[in-house]
Amino acid sequence: MCEAKALLSAAMLSTPQPIEFFQASLILSLWSTTIGQVPLSIDSWLLSGFALQHSIASGLFDLVSASSSGLNKHELDRSCIWNHLCLVHLHYCVGTRRKAVIDRKDIEKCRVVLESDHATNFESRMVAEIFLYWIIYETCSGPVDLPKTQTALQKWKMEWQYLFDQPRSQFVQMGFYFAQLLTYDQSLKTRSAAARESLLNEMVRLSTTIINVAMETADERTRHLTDHIYHMISFAAVTLSRLLHNYEAQLASSHDLHQLDTLILSLVSWLHAIGLPCHVAYTMGNVVAAFHKKLRPDSGPSPSTSYADVDPAIHDDFAQLFPELFGTSSFNVANGSMLPDFQPVP
Repeated sequence: MCEAKALLSAAMLSTPQPIEFFQASLILSLWSTTIGQVPLSIDSWLLSGFALQHSIASGLFDLVSASSSGLNKHELDRSCIWNHLCLVHLHYCVGTRRKAVIDRKDIEKCRVVLESDHATNFESRMVAEIFLYWIIYETCSGPVDLPKTQTALQKWKMEWQYLFDQPRSQFVQMGFYFAQLLTYDQSLKTRSAAARESLLNEMVRLSTTIINVAMETADERTRHLTDHIYHMISFAAVTLSRLLHNYEAQLASSHDLHQLDTLILSLVSWLHAIGLPCHVAYTMGNVVAAFHKKLRPDSGPSPSTSYADVDPAIHDDFAQLFPELFGTSSFNVANGSMLPDFQPVP
């Protein structure tokens, strides 16, 4: 890892860079925790941002003026690298609460891959996620306008609905549920909404849905998923733990709290079973367990051995690394009026 960082540091000072630099930057950004075996051992926001800035000087991704017949296979491959850099950059802009080096015009350029006859479901899902995370990024940049954000998310879903009926749709689904959950979380943080029963129930529904979709659609490729997928799943579990901690009395009348706690413990066991202790899934299993231990010490379900061994103090590290997802400011709300036109996004 030290050698990789040294090579990266040297490459940053040289322009233009070959395509291999962008491929390497993408891999390191997507699996920074997995590769370094330490959360954000390589700063994915910084690396992807540098790579996107270097792309301007390289000329390798000047594909905006595609022919009327669309991109050929070679152009599509290069455009996909650039699109993926945009997506991972937005992932970490959202998770680490930092500014993007790209703007709306750059986001619109990502659509060019859809003009290619060679574009697959994977490329289409990537473009859909880029536009979804741009909505999340803009939402998280200030106080949440909940009705406006709900409208934007609904329009997004209508545009990309066809992807929900295609293979590997679980990632589009989880991304959409994550966007809604994070939006509601932000509305509580910024006090643009109060903790009324309708909002709490919807947040519980979204959290449990993300967790269940993740576990029910697991296959032989699950262990190779990018780090962000595991961050997203863990955010759902941590949010559910916080809801149970802060609103136990309110939720007890409409939910089986024991069942919800058991679901969180089941997720920890599932994450721990995916790979070795150096795998990002195991790391995030520890994070979920640490939050749950701290927030729900007397919840009741019998924990697994791996859960019992987790140090609750590690939750502080992730709260600092990913303030938007695991920061301590969540649910620090006062009583207030719920926005009158709150409705769950279908």
